[in-house]
Amino acid sequence: MSRDWTPPPGHVSLDDVGLGGAYVLGAGQGQHSPANGSLRTLLARAADTHGDVSVMVCSGDESRPTMPHFHRHTTEAVFVLEGVIRIWLDDQNGTRFTRDLKAGEFGMLPRNWIHAWAFAAPNSTQFGIIAPGGFEHIVDFLDPDKPTSIERLRESEKHIDVRWLPDYPLFDLAREATTIGGV
Repeated sequence: MSRDWTPPPGHVSLDDVGLGGAYVLGAGQGQHSPANGSLRTLLARAADTHGDVSVMVCSGDESRPTMPHFHRHTTEAVFVLEGVIRIWLDDQNGTRFTRDLKAGEFGMLPRNWIHAWAFAAPNSTQFGIIAPGGFEHIVDFLDPDKPTSIERLRESEKHIDVRWLPDYPLFDLAREATTIGGV
């Protein structure tokens, strides 16, 4: 995390309220972390739900896509609260699609499907559910201000259920970059 980063109002350490006990967070509260020039807010972690689920809100402006990746045991789901979230999905068996999800729309990113996502409009926010919990620890590996290096992402593979595929041709990055804010 950047040394000069100050948590925004509403920052709550889930270590202080969670860890298996019931808790309530007010509007704008959660454990905030900067990541790749955007903000991730953890609302519930595996440590708070006996490993069952993690819940995160991700907010940001137009961005480059996340690196293509998949999870062997983890399913992600996104519900768009504001703006547009672009998702890329490939089941590795011939089904491949890109979709722009707008406010009120939902996307399922099943385990073993190679996927990526990006903020595709200014002021975009998604509500994410991760089951089972654990992948939320990716925030510990993300650079707060810029895209994270492949070396750092490879390190995350040793700790969480993810496999990064930097050379996977999930989408034409040059073409996509012209529509979502540039490379």
